[in-house]
Amino acid sequence: MEKKKEFQAEEYGLLPYDPIVIVIEVLRRWLLILMVTVLVGTAVFTVSDFRYTPKYRASATLVVTSRGTSSTVYSNMVSTANLAKVLTELLGSTVFHQVILEDTGLEAFDGSISATQVPDTNLLTMYVTSSDPRSAFLVAEAILNNYEAVTAQVVGEVVLEVLQKPTVPMAPMNPRTAMSNAKQAMMLAAVAMFGLLAWISCARDSIRSSREVRTKLHCHYLGDLPHERRYKSLKARLRRNGNTLLISNPATSFRFSEAVRKLRRSVEQQMAGNTLMVVSLLPNEGKSTVAVNLAMALAKKHSKVLLIDCDLRKPSCARQMGIKWETLGVRDVLSGNSVPRELIQHDSRSNLDVLLQRGGSMNSGDLVSSHRMKMLIEWAKKSYDFVVLDMPPMAQVTDAESVMNTVDSTLLVVRQNAAPSKSLNKAIEALNQGQAKLLGCVLNNVYATGFFSGQGYGNAYGHYGQYSHYDRYGRYNHYGKYGKYGNYGKYGDTNAYEAYDFEKQD
Repeated sequence: MEKKKEFQAEEYGLLPYDPIVIVIEVLRRWLLILMVTVLVGTAVFTVSDFRYTPKYRASATLVVTSRGTSSTVYSNMVSTANLAKVLTELLGSTVFHQVILEDTGLEAFDGSISATQVPDTNLLTMYVTSSDPRSAFLVAEAILNNYEAVTAQVVGEVVLEVLQKPTVPMAPMNPRTAMSNAKQAMMLAAVAMFGLLAWISCARDSIRSSREVRTKLHCHYLGDLPHERRYKSLKARLRRNGNTLLISNPATSFRFSEAVRKLRRSVEQQMAGNTLMVVSLLPNEGKSTVAVNLAMALAKKHSKVLLIDCDLRKPSCARQMGIKWETLGVRDVLSGNSVPRELIQHDSRSNLDVLLQRGGSMNSGDLVSSHRMKMLIEWAKKSYDFVVLDMPPMAQVTDAESVMNTVDSTLLVVRQNAAPSKSLNKAIEALNQGQAKLLGCVLNNVYATGFFSGQGYGNAYGHYGQYSHYDRYGRYNHYGKYGKYGNYGKYGDTNAYEAYDFEKQD
């Protein structure tokens, strides 16, 4: 009854996944956002600065009074208002421009002339605006020198007296706005890019929560592993001194360790046989981290547990465990150069036996699919309580499919918001066609606050989806740029050792 309520609480969450997943996905592309923002800001700054034309303004203030002794303040204000309109049209006329050009000696004047009344006064301000400060000043002086001769018949009984003469403008009246425009454009570009990337991330058909595992994938859901920070401080990040994500590490959080223990219990309950193959669809989904921690969790309960790093192209279990593997490895066993007992090492910290690999090589596919690999697995089945095999990604090589008829069980690692659900279902179908039992999938590296979707760590283990059939599982023809490896020598024909008996050699 409690499990049913817990399942319903998660199913009826506000959202199918936590929005923090989208935010993290967008922030991972911060470099792209920064590049677009800088490019947009640079373009806007360049265009704004290119189109910028400085405007200089020279001004003069005039006092307007009516002729005669009977003039009043009100009549002077009315005369000023009327005169402002008349002067604006008159000063901008072609006739007056010609007078100004003859007086100043300028060939042309590209500016503007206007007159406005100072509110509630009989003061009139004349403005001359031009792209050249000298021209603005000369034109303003020319107007004061010639306005009486030109406007005598127009202004009538109005007397104009100069209150303030014009001066040479020292700074443009319109400051440069290129930088402020660039900042605004950069801000808008950053917001637009964030929104675009968020929309793209939302539109992706990936797996973001346990609810989407049940609704999109056609396999058992075994649980999730929360995101664990490798760098606990900025100093550690700058020095690249990250913690190993192991349950044996005291710096690992209790939440992560408890999630691994819950995963171990789920695996034990559904395990068929004693050999488990850990796979993923894409590289960098955390399958090696899951394999190592699951093996360590099993070793805490069982006396004899063996971890085999079968990813011969890019082995990482030794690095995950912090072991400097200087001896020969899995490749040497599969090529017949050594026997497993001579190469297996015991990790006293975790009570775990390991058979790892020193370095990768791109020509290792035939070794994993050879008969000697089957013999190694059969020998390990008889010698250990549990055997965990870390296999390469399925989307790039067929190593996992060549071994899935030899091992007893398979565990699929799905990283949050990474692989498309359609491709994952094709991989699930391919695994279901083998003899090994597909236990289900574990959602790895989960970011979740739990406020929006009800997604929590360790919630509702063991709820299953429905199975259906899809088209043939597709993959790449080669391993791609899965790593750069050195030269590790040539190996002989693996079929020549088919009769090799590991049990007797030990």
